[in-house]
Amino acid sequence: MQKNILPISQRVGKKIFPILLVILTFSSCLEPLVKEEKITVKHYPVVKNNDVNNPTLWIQVQFSHQTEKDEWSEIPIDAIEGFDYELGYEHELRIRKEEVQEPSMERPYIKYTLLSEISKDKVSSSTSFTLPIKSLEYNPSELVSGDIFSGFVLLNKIPIECTTLCDDLEDEMEENNEVSGVFRHNFDGTIKLVSLQN
Repeated sequence: MQKNILPISQRVGKKIFPILLVILTFSSCLEPLVKEEKITVKHYPVVKNNDVNNPTLWIQVQFSHQTEKDEWSEIPIDAIEGFDYELGYEHELRIRKEEVQEPSMERPYIKYTLLSEISKDKVSSSTSFTLPIKSLEYNPSELVSGDIFSGFVLLNKIPIECTTLCDDLEDEMEENNEVSGVFRHNFDGTIKLVSLQN
């Protein structure tokens, strides 16, 4: 009985094909994540510690997978390339989300790029929100700087209008370790202090 001998190219191909399949599978797993997505950006920021444990402003973002559960994520205020965040407005954006590997960094990071602004809706002037003014969670603990004469600013970024509450604001910051403020938007890049909490 004569053996069925395959040509050498077919014999090599049978051995190499499974190896190539494994290589292709793993290389596709290593491809960076690139995704276009619609997101919502909340009308006011939050305060969080950054990588070096300094308090900074972060924007609250709702990705498409968070909509049904009404969950929000926080990303640095300048994280979306090409987007100018404006206080007092709910922004709906189309962005590109991609995983970027920098040679100097151990792990890849997520890069966000603005593709288009779908909508920008002004919230009601009576809408209020709470932000910390002083807290031991942060270093430095005083998040608001300034005084009655020069004015007050949150994290050197957002001017605060305090009118009749300026004296109370100074007193609360001197006397208490934990102070929060309830604010409303002035729609000019400033926020108005409505009440104080400790």
